[in-house]
Amino acid sequence: MMNGPGSDPRSSGIYRIIRVVFGADLVIGVALAAAGYWLWDRVEIWTAGLGLAAVGLLMLLLFPILMRRSGRPDINRN
Repeated sequence: MMNGPGSDPRSSGIYRIIRVVFGADLVIGVALAAAGYWLWDRVEIWTAGLGLAAVGLLMLLLFPILMRRSGRPDINRN
């Protein structure tokens, strides 16, 4: 919850938890892609791992932008 109009949403605990989850998604995806490529020699697992890692990386890059935008006061809100 935000305490006031100028409070920073990035200081909340949920922000850190979401970042950890996206980081874990990225690490698990890279590990799955590596295991699928080198250990099991399965294209399906390698592709799924790369997809999972791509989603994790995209969300790690996109989420801070969304958080900054949500912290800004909007003139159209009443």
